[in-house]
Amino acid sequence: MNKRLWVNIGLLGLIITLCLIILNNEEEIKKELPRLSTINQNDINQIKVLRKNLDDFTFTKEGDIWHLDSPRQFRANNARINAMLRMLKVESHSQLKPAEVKLETIGLSGPIVILKLNDHEFKFGITDAIDQRRYVLFEGRVHLVNDFLYHQLMTNIAFFADQKLLPEATEINSIKYPDNKIELINDNWQMQTLVDISPDKLERISYNWENASALTVSIYEAPETESFISISTSRGDTFSFVIVSTKPHLILGRKDLDIQYNMASNEITNLLLIENAEINEKSESLDFELR
Repeated sequence: MNKRLWVNIGLLGLIITLCLIILNNEEEIKKELPRLSTINQNDINQIKVLRKNLDDFTFTKEGDIWHLDSPRQFRANNARINAMLRMLKVESHSQLKPAEVKLETIGLSGPIVILKLNDHEFKFGITDAIDQRRYVLFEGRVHLVNDFLYHQLMTNIAFFADQKLLPEATEINSIKYPDNKIELINDNWQMQTLVDISPDKLERISYNWENASALTVSIYEAPETESFISISTSRGDTFSFVIVSTKPHLILGRKDLDIQYNMASNEITNLLLIENAEINEKSESLDFELR
C-alpha cells in the first residue's frame, strides 16, 4: 500500500473513534439527568387537573380504560393520558430548593395549573427566559423540565376525549338514519326501505362505524336543524349522534357529552347511506339528501 492510502485509513479510524466518543458522552450526559420520580405509572388510577379560573378535570382508570369523570363523562384519549403520566419520568435539567428562589417570580406561589397523579402533585410555573424550560414544583423541589404538557393542560375539555366514536369491541346490530334503518337479522344486514345498496356495502358500513375515529374532537356546536343517527349494539347500548354537518366534511355530535367528532372527508361514504350509482357524484359534491 502507498503512503496516501495508509494516511486515509488512519484518518478514517480517527473519525470513527471521535464519533464513538461523542456518542458515548451524549449517552452518559443523558443518563446523568435525574428523573422526577421512580413511581410506576401503572400504579396511577386517578388524575386531577386543577386550573385557576378554568374548569377542573378528573380522570379515573377502570381496568385498562381511562374515563373523564368531571365536568363531563366520556372515554379519555389514551395519548393525552400518557402525556400526563410522562411527568412521573420526565428529566430534571435543574433542581432548586424553594428557599433558593422567589416562587412568586416563577409562577409557583399561586400556580395556574396543578397536576395530581393519585396524591403526587406537580405545580406548574412559568418558562425560563433562556432555555424555555418550565418550572415545576414537585416533592419540595423546583425543577426545570421540557415544556411539553402545560399547554395541553390549559386547553378545552374536548381535547381529552377519545377520538374513537364507539367503545372497543362494540358489535352493532342496527343503525337508524333520519329516513332509513339497517339492521342485522339472522346474520344478514337488511334495510328497512330498499335502495340500491348491496348487502356487502351494508356490512361494511356497520364495520366502518365500529372502527371509526375522528381526526379531531371539539366542543359541540348545535346545527340549526338536528338530524340523528342512532347506533344499537348487541349489549343493549344505544349511541345517538347528531349530524352537525356534511360539508366540507362530516361532523357528528354527541349532544349528551357536549362534544363533536370532526371526521375525514372520505367518512361520508363510509358511514352514511348513499346509493351505489350515486356514490362518486355525491361524495364529490357533498350535497345530498340523507337517506
